[in-house]
Amino acid sequence: MFYPLLLFSGIGLHGYTVWTGFHLANAGVPQYAAALAAYAFPVISELTLVYFAWRATGSWVNGYSVWVLMWIVLAIFVWALAVSRRRLVRGEA
Repeated sequence: MFYPLLLFSGIGLHGYTVWTGFHLANAGVPQYAAALAAYAFPVISELTLVYFAWRATGSWVNGYSVWVLMWIVLAIFVWALAVSRRRLVRGEA
């Protein structure tokens, strides 16, 4: 029930990761290599981009890290809703 929201938001975050990796890399071939690596290895690239976005902005709280943290909160929220829904269906209130 709630999983499509998590799936579509994950796809959006992955696209944003690829775009951010492309724009944080040096111009030329490294841009395309960073975008390809971000596309191929989503979790590793998200953590790496949080680090490089911090280095570029000088703050841990930047546009990219806020999106990653919001997605993590959304994933935990969807998991909690799924667990409570299962418990309610079984009658384990």
